[in-house]
Amino acid sequence: MALKFRIPAGEKIVVNGAVLTNTSNKAMHFSLENDAAIMRERDILLPENVVTPLQNVYLYVQLMYIEPDNHTSHYKSFQDAAQAAFLSTRDDGERGIVFEVVGLVGEKNYYSALKKLQKSISLE
Repeated sequence: MALKFRIPAGEKIVVNGAVLTNTSNKAMHFSLENDAAIMRERDILLPENVVTPLQNVYLYVQLMYIEPDNHTSHYKSFQDAAQAAFLSTRDDGERGIVFEVVGLVGEKNYYSALKKLQKSISLE
């Protein structure tokens, strides 16, 4: 089953590490016919916008998801970020989120890890 997208004019998406920009003045509609790593511009966290430990975890999960060729270095950075996030809080809920994300990354389920982190980050 195809995954259908609508990308507003001027918005960017990342598909398997390639950045695509809708250069039209109209929304672009497309369908993805097979498995691919895809992120919308609004879901991408830039390194210069990282403020919290959970955002740092998100950044490295995002990089493992959209840059699989650099997985080894991103995974090491993710491990460091997850440890720092876990140790930076005494909140059991936040620690639980970090623990769940580590498990999802271990399963290479980056998309679910990103979704879990998005919910937590939006509450910060």
